[in-house]
Amino acid sequence: MLFTLLVQGLTTQPLLEKLQLLGSQPLRQQYMEAIARQVALQRSLEYLETAQKRPGISLEFYHYQKTLLTGEINFLQEKIDKLLDEYPNLQEFTTEELRGELLAVEAETYAEFVRAGKLNKELSPFLQTNHDSEHQE
Repeated sequence: MLFTLLVQGLTTQPLLEKLQLLGSQPLRQQYMEAIARQVALQRSLEYLETAQKRPGISLEFYHYQKTLLTGEINFLQEKIDKLLDEYPNLQEFTTEELRGELLAVEAETYAEFVRAGKLNKELSPFLQTNHDSEHQE
């Protein structure tokens, strides 16, 4: 009986992970870290493009940094694609994250109009009401 409990105890977690029945928080965190790093490096690359024209920046330094950033961005894209292939449920997570970001942009825009005195109250987010109606159907 002790042997059976030991074998079951050692094989349960890998089996649950294989069946994707364990919580996906570490997986989601790994996925979001890859996306955050990719976005940050893409922004750095865009900044490098504008800084290239500064006096005193050597062409060699510029090309080295650009190659370094581009290589890592491509590596991260491959990692993200692999995670999406291995864990299709991340697609739904990605969709929900984007929906939240879109709502935040819309709400912040309404708040800007209120702060500028162009509106006397914040509007109800269109995307939120649209999302709510999708779930009611």
